[in-house]
Amino acid sequence: MKTFFHSPVRLVLLSLFLILVLAGCASTGSESAPAPAPAAADSASAEAALPEFCGDPSKLAAELHFFNWADYMDENIMTQFEEACGVKVIQDIFASNEDLIAKLQAGNAGYDLVVPSDYAVQILINAGLLRALDMANIPNVANVDPNLMGMYYDAENVYSIPYQWGTTGLAYNTTAYPDGIDSWAAIFDPAQVCEQKGFASMLDDERESIGATLKYLGYSYNDSDPDHQAQARDVLLGQKECLAGYNSDNYNQTLAGEEVMIAHAWSGGTALARSENENVKFVIPKEGGAIWMDNLTIPADAPNAYTAEIFINYLLSAEIGAQLSNYTYYFTPNLAAQPLLDADYHDILESGGMLVDDEIRSRLDWIVRDDKSIIFSDTWTAVKAR
Repeated sequence: MKTFFHSPVRLVLLSLFLILVLAGCASTGSESAPAPAPAAADSASAEAALPEFCGDPSKLAAELHFFNWADYMDENIMTQFEEACGVKVIQDIFASNEDLIAKLQAGNAGYDLVVPSDYAVQILINAGLLRALDMANIPNVANVDPNLMGMYYDAENVYSIPYQWGTTGLAYNTTAYPDGIDSWAAIFDPAQVCEQKGFASMLDDERESIGATLKYLGYSYNDSDPDHQAQARDVLLGQKECLAGYNSDNYNQTLAGEEVMIAHAWSGGTALARSENENVKFVIPKEGGAIWMDNLTIPADAPNAYTAEIFINYLLSAEIGAQLSNYTYYFTPNLAAQPLLDADYHDILESGGMLVDDEIRSRLDWIVRDDKSIIFSDTWTAVKAR
């Protein structure tokens, strides 16, 4: 069998041939594929170009999973954050604090940022379901009104920062109530609410609906006395047949569209309805109502806690804080944002009856929880079951 390498001349020729082939391959490869060094440089340049508020790009996650109330975030804010920092914010909606608590108690919910109300923060802290915040990543916390920090549910603000606050009362349509409303009787007295049969709604929220009933009866929003709870249950059952339903998710839309004419409602949701229908107004009944604070918190098992803290800091900037409240029509705890609120925001709250003065504040209760508060769940189960 012949072998090509037996001849020295052939060996020289083969060597020259291989040199030319390898040179050609190197030339072709340099045109078809980018060199690694420039690619790395481009990546470094892209990271360096991120705004300072994005934090450390090497620590940012590609996605942030956000669990929030309905109509409680301007989607433009999420888009702006994604465009600036490269983080896509994915928002899911819950209808009540109890739904949120149950989701976190089940574990592995996958959320990086959640928005519980005051008493729910207390429950989540006690259950070990919230993560302590690293305030070094949230310098804009300095913008928050000191009077709204250090609340009873998180005295040192270890786990929570105020998001928005508001009140709970009655929303109504002035075409149906030209003389206005001044009492919870408008929705709890069967003789009155049934005049609007099918056009009245209550919040689908055990603490709010039972609490409002207790206020109507002359008790505290937090009253856990079994006899008083039984009275509240009977009042709720007495009005139930005349309700369009229990609605916490889109009552603002049903008010704006005049599908309901009276609704147990939150102040900002009512203002949002008024922005579309000037016949919608709000009142804290003479018996009183509720005041509450929703909060930014991070679950203990959050996959992307650093990214959540960066997003919290973003929300607490003056401009974004104003943009948020201009959208939600709730009250901002952000002092730096307050001068930037739109004239339309102020006009709707003032003309619609949502503003809170000292006299109104004196009639408002915070929702609190203690070892007897489980009775609210029992009463609510009895109401919803019939």
